[in-house]
Amino acid sequence: MQKDEFIQLAKKYAQNKCSWGEQRVVEEFFKKLQDSNQDIPYVFTEEKRNVLLKKINFKISKPKKRLLPLYSTALKIAATVLILLGIPFLGNSLLQNENISVVAAKGEKKTIHLPDGSFVFLNSNSSISYAKNFKNNRELQLTGEAYFEVVKKPEKPFLVETDKITTRVLGTSFNIEAYKNSRIKVSVNSGKVEVNIKEISEKIFLTKNQQLSFITGTQAVLSKDNSEDFNAWTRNTIVLNNTSLGDAAKILENWYDIEINFNSKKLKEMTISGKFKDEKLSNVLKSIAIVKQLEIDFLTKNQILIRETQKK
Repeated sequence: MQKDEFIQLAKKYAQNKCSWGEQRVVEEFFKKLQDSNQDIPYVFTEEKRNVLLKKINFKISKPKKRLLPLYSTALKIAATVLILLGIPFLGNSLLQNENISVVAAKGEKKTIHLPDGSFVFLNSNSSISYAKNFKNNRELQLTGEAYFEVVKKPEKPFLVETDKITTRVLGTSFNIEAYKNSRIKVSVNSGKVEVNIKEISEKIFLTKNQQLSFITGTQAVLSKDNSEDFNAWTRNTIVLNNTSLGDAAKILENWYDIEINFNSKKLKEMTISGKFKDEKLSNVLKSIAIVKQLEIDFLTKNQILIRETQKK
């Protein structure tokens, strides 16, 4: 992102006119400032600072685990000036390479502002890669899960490649879940996407609130889905909707950077439903244990065993 572009983006943020993706970029920049203990230079005149102050709808919010908190008014204004001083943000140093890769490790999430103006919110244990000339060739590779907010450019379709599917869009917002050895899901929040399932050479079109679910060796299933649920993870909320404990364990492993084992295979097939927002791991596991009458053993800080309750 160019300096002038970010200055305009910060001003939009102060005016509460940013899209979801733009908000994430600005807030993640503030987070990087805090983490690196950067001092805030005041290069604006007092008059200009006061004008910006009046345009900001400041909210006080409790910091939420794994999501970017809201920051002080001064930091919001600083975003429009720090970029002028050459302070890096959002991995711009990666732009020196021909191919750009961004990885979100287990236990973290990342926001990426693509060269064409689109945004990607990358879930835990996921990665994307794309060419340096992305503006001219809007193709990227995804492993794991990501939510996309794509700028509309009819003359240049936006393609997302995974090992099993190719998703083609013009301008829309959608979610792709494509972890290795797991069910693939494509969910549309707005607009329209085309999904090409490589294994069976089948093209399926999805529109708002539709979800495609596919696993190797089976037929694709098209269903209605609530966008508030499929992208809830972008708001730091875990949604389990009749989810098997085996699949729930994979979600928790990525979310909290842990390892979960079961003492019997049949436990993995049990299903559970529920929503957990900004919850500690111990609270999530406790809820599961109570509902399903199971025992949770912390073998180490990061190793957990789920087992049946012993009969007395």
